[in-house]
Amino acid sequence: MDNGERYQHMSERDDLTLLDLAVHVLEARRPEAVWPLVAEELARALDGAAVISKDQEWTEDSGRVTVWRPGLPQQRTVAQQDTARCVRIGYPFAGHYATAPGLTPVSAAQIVGIKQWTGSETASVLREAFGTRHMLGLPLKNRDSGLHGFVIHRDGQDFRTSETAYATRAQRLLTAAAAHSALLESLTPLDGRAEAAARDIGLTPRQVAVLHLLGAGLSAHSIARRLSISERTVHKHLQNLYRRLDVNDRLSAVRRAEGYGLLKRVPR
Repeated sequence: MDNGERYQHMSERDDLTLLDLAVHVLEARRPEAVWPLVAEELARALDGAAVISKDQEWTEDSGRVTVWRPGLPQQRTVAQQDTARCVRIGYPFAGHYATAPGLTPVSAAQIVGIKQWTGSETASVLREAFGTRHMLGLPLKNRDSGLHGFVIHRDGQDFRTSETAYATRAQRLLTAAAAHSALLESLTPLDGRAEAAARDIGLTPRQVAVLHLLGAGLSAHSIARRLSISERTVHKHLQNLYRRLDVNDRLSAVRRAEGYGLLKRVPR
């Protein structure tokens, strides 16, 4: 097998893994279940020793910094002030993505050069904290404001072209996962009766999420934007919802869902 065939084989394998991840993310019924799945996959595919997520705005001295380690079931908050400060400053990613024309995943060494990166204060502090030498920035697309995403840390060699290509392929899924997690956080949890009704009807967590947005009066276009999916996908979800609820239109679907206690108010 030559290098081209090996790369194609790895890409196909990773795409199947991403598809499997997408299924698990969309089956998650609680927002806290989404990111451990994502972090585990990023660590596996990119040989990461630590995965840091940025899902809120940071200042140099404030903002929660969370990290996942492979094999550990839960995230933890970075307590060391020097480490948290370096992560929040975001060198060299903050400056790079503020001026770069796109949000292509890239490593720290690729931005500033290997000598400047390894000799920086940030690299020294993070090496002390995580035992790593390199980090890859994987920003999320289509966010309303600010820079959000993941930073994957690892020891050994810098990230290869095939790995940054994988990260680029994963971007769209991770952006959709972020939208799904945010929506789950915005929903009032279903009570026991409603949860049982959703299971009896055969609704997936994703279909319940679409149903909530439908009940809030959002159009298919607005639902697609909120969930970072295509309108075509939204219409497929609506068709499945109508079939499961045994109705033919939006209004009937909302009324039937209200009867089951499935709808809660979603802020626009």
